[in-house]
Amino acid sequence: MHVRPAWSHSPALSGAHRVWPAWASVALGGSAFALADLAFASLYWFFYGGVTPVRIGQGIASWVVGSHAAHAGGVDAAIAGVLLYCAAVAAMVAGYMRLTARWPRLHAHAWIAGSVYGMAMYGLLFEVIVPYFSAATVSGGSAPLSWTIACLAAYAGIGMGCATIARAHAR
Repeated sequence: MHVRPAWSHSPALSGAHRVWPAWASVALGGSAFALADLAFASLYWFFYGGVTPVRIGQGIASWVVGSHAAHAGGVDAAIAGVLLYCAAVAAMVAGYMRLTARWPRLHAHAWIAGSVYGMAMYGLLFEVIVPYFSAATVSGGSAPLSWTIACLAAYAGIGMGCATIARAHAR
């Protein structure tokens, strides 16, 4: 049996469109979008109020363990929060892929549908799930308007990323 080396330039393979398995696109895409969003949030809150990036991760970990335990958990809690957020955004990617599997016409308007989906996911996560279904202590104060607008724009971008991944897997 003859096996071609991995660097072979076989004409049968050169024109083939290669797409990662869906689970890999969900995991890697979700993680990339989440880490980019966390970097943005860290920069925003550092310049707005001097909040360190560790506190951002701890704040997300507080969704599960509560505010006091997350802040007492130090860097370990921050890492757990980052992993939790990566999983949450990966679930958003998977959700959009399922949505487009059910309604493939969304691919025709991917940027608009993705943007709307991303902003809806922002509302669901931060206006419903975190305040009402998590262990986090949510303060009565509201975030600055600039933060809300920036988050909506960031989540519109996440939604567009979800649409891009879903479109790649629809081919």
